[in-house]
Amino acid sequence: MRYGRRNRCCAPVQNKERLPAQMKVVINALQYKRNSSGIGVMIRDLFGAYCRMTRRPCQIVLPQDSPTFPAGGATFIRPALDHGQGLRRMAFQAFRMGRLYCKDAVLLTTDSKTPFFLPRSCRLTPVVTDLALYRLPEAYQRSRVLLWKIQYRYVRRRASLFLAISAFTKKEIVELFGVPEEKVRVVPCACSDSFRPVDDPAALAAVRDKYALPERYVLFVGNANPRKNLERMVRAFARMKRQTDLPHTLVIAGGQGWKVDRDRVLAGAESGEDVRFIGFVPDEDMPALYSGAALFVFPTLYEGFGIPVLEAQRCGVPVVTSNCSSLPEVAGDGAVFVDPLDERSICEGMTRVLSDPALSEALVEKGRENAKRYSWAESAALLDEIMEREVLS
Repeated sequence: MRYGRRNRCCAPVQNKERLPAQMKVVINALQYKRNSSGIGVMIRDLFGAYCRMTRRPCQIVLPQDSPTFPAGGATFIRPALDHGQGLRRMAFQAFRMGRLYCKDAVLLTTDSKTPFFLPRSCRLTPVVTDLALYRLPEAYQRSRVLLWKIQYRYVRRRASLFLAISAFTKKEIVELFGVPEEKVRVVPCACSDSFRPVDDPAALAAVRDKYALPERYVLFVGNANPRKNLERMVRAFARMKRQTDLPHTLVIAGGQGWKVDRDRVLAGAESGEDVRFIGFVPDEDMPALYSGAALFVFPTLYEGFGIPVLEAQRCGVPVVTSNCSSLPEVAGDGAVFVDPLDERSICEGMTRVLSDPALSEALVEKGRENAKRYSWAESAALLDEIMEREVLS
């Protein structure tokens, strides 16, 4: 039985006005952009699969510069703004989107990204990806934290049902918001079927050449922001290099986020050659990038789910990740877990896997089995079932 099937026994939310049989579903996809990761990937793959399978009419609100959205017969709405117009996009989302598009609708949106003053005929269904702004507020700009908390106050009053992307995130919603457990459902993330082992030497060599990668490397994937724990990870890697003769380079793939100084991160390395930032890597190159790695390391401080862990497991790469937040839940028994606040623990985890071929092979096999628990198609089917039974009924 897969992960998503375990969350279907909860009682539906009661005391709601009855809705028309063909109530439309409006999806807020204003965060979907080129070079998406994390939330953007979830918006594309979960909401896209949901739109392709539901019998409900769907309208998807996108920025003008977003890439193609794979949503079948859905209607696309593109207001006159680009994703990069942050303040303008947030103002439109907060004050105009609800009035223009959300009358007689169910609004599916992520986290606190909700219009104020929604029509009374609109049902709000937020998909909460994480609540790091409450646990790690120092990782964000103060103005953003204030805005998101104000938005969440409105969401908490307006939503009759919350969706969480992991059991961990459900627990966070219950603890931080005081929402009853029966008003939170889990619809887990997954990763694309395109992630699978790449065995073709030519394909692996092409990616190594494109990004100037060494033969043996340890890989991290994620946008550079304080939650990703890059400075501590680099220092732990430097410790490993001092203590062993392992020849690997640490490769960091992902776009530049916020509040991270690359020079300060690299200052923790023994040598500039030991750590490589290669920037954002497009989807088509990711399976080969994972497959060429000796180890995937992901010692982040807080994750609502952690899609890169599944991507690595599906590509047949051993995983070292954090023993906190959602990561033990998501990685299952296909990873070595470390304390992300302890450089020594991270170092020992990497060293164990890289020095023990039997352990590495066992993690690969367990990781592949674990990743089978998750599927975007199954999560979309679960979302459709919850929407029909508890939101649109």
